[in-house]
Amino acid sequence: MVLVDEKGGKIHASIRKQFLYMFESKIEEGQVYQMSYFSVVPQTGFYRTTLHPYKLLFQIKTKVVAVKSSDISHHGLTLTSLAEVCSHVHDYEFLVDVMGLLSGISAEREYVRDGNVTKMVVLELTDTSGKCECALFGDYVDELNKKLGKTSGGLPVVVIQFAKVKIFRDQASIQNVINTTKIFVNPDIPEADAFKDSIGVHGIMLDATVSVIGPRAKPAMDEEFLRMYPKKTVSELSEMEEEGVFAVFGVVSSIVRGEDWWYPACKCHKSVIADSGAYFCNGCNKHVFQVVPRFRVKIAVSDGASTCVFVLFDTDMSYILEKSCAHFVGRSKAAPDDGSYPAEFELLVGKKMLFIIDKGMKVTRIDDGTFRVKRVCMDAKIIGSFAAEGPYVTPVRNVSPVINLDSDAASPDVDFVEETQPLALLKNTAVTPPGLGYSPVKNDIVVNTVKRSLSSSFDSVQPDEKKKRLRKIKIENE
Repeated sequence: MVLVDEKGGKIHASIRKQFLYMFESKIEEGQVYQMSYFSVVPQTGFYRTTLHPYKLLFQIKTKVVAVKSSDISHHGLTLTSLAEVCSHVHDYEFLVDVMGLLSGISAEREYVRDGNVTKMVVLELTDTSGKCECALFGDYVDELNKKLGKTSGGLPVVVIQFAKVKIFRDQASIQNVINTTKIFVNPDIPEADAFKDSIGVHGIMLDATVSVIGPRAKPAMDEEFLRMYPKKTVSELSEMEEEGVFAVFGVVSSIVRGEDWWYPACKCHKSVIADSGAYFCNGCNKHVFQVVPRFRVKIAVSDGASTCVFVLFDTDMSYILEKSCAHFVGRSKAAPDDGSYPAEFELLVGKKMLFIIDKGMKVTRIDDGTFRVKRVCMDAKIIGSFAAEGPYVTPVRNVSPVINLDSDAASPDVDFVEETQPLALLKNTAVTPPGLGYSPVKNDIVVNTVKRSLSSSFDSVQPDEKKKRLRKIKIENE
């Protein structure tokens, strides 16, 4: 709990599990109580709810008496300007309250983590000091949609209370904390009235419309696989010189052996190189201290007449197996390393799948002759419709390729579509590099994370000669 008094002072309070039965029927959020007989202990840890150095612990003798008072704020807001939020260069250990106009919102999207589908949306908040992005996940997306549906138009005032400050690529943004963050839209409070007056003074138009930020969301599977791209057979794909994005049907005939099935990656999805007790990311052009394992699996796909090798990256493999790469890497570290892939990969053999293949646009055939998969579909109904619509026809309407937020073009040979920075925070399971003795902060959003030392597997990762020469020349010039 967070308790607030008539002076606006706030302090964190906790009830241990064994005492819940004594107090859960006596305390209601938003009501005023006189309380006494606590234990007082220092407040520590990440994501502390208040700036108070201490917190209160309920004991068996703690007394709680309901009283009436109109002098205590029911919200207890301690607002932080968006400029102050953006000034942070490290994850902030205290939760913050912010207020801003909703000047932008991203398309709603979904991602899969350990078989669970979670919604996500990114907001752009604006106050008199500047702008800041806020990422909301899970039930908070539905809550926001309901509250926005009750607004009458214009730019609504949004209050995010108890949000955490996260840093990615040296930029700060805020995110919700599960079961803690509160969202208010056009709240009827003095702070909101004062905020509207201050916004008007700075010439910001309250009657403007909320703009859409970030790339477009992925289309529905039936839309993308049946109507967006020309259909090709595996045989046609391997023989044609035409460039483009194509929908391809095939059966997985085997998993390619003798190939690495995962790679260590930075949070930007680029592969990293073990260097000086840390890892160097060419995408961020700096050393990073937290990396994650991501899938890169080669499969042989056949249409009965010809066979091609496709490369499946992290999102599609996680979708197919309903488990993260970290799950398999963590398990393989506990078992003898015989150089083979996990046994679960064999479940793909014989499966009928639809693939979206990128051939010649940004990424042509990968250097080893394989094709990169942009998206996979295993839905039997869509596969049936794909076959029933005829032998590989061009779609009726020509739709330009849509940015795929889940595209994992993270191999050293492939560029990737850059996401807005809060979007890129959610997909990773942290791993600590060797010899640093550093324990990364747990990400509240990612569940069932697996932390492992992957140093032995990274020893074999070497930069290509071109990148070596580039860095050597840079040093000599300096």
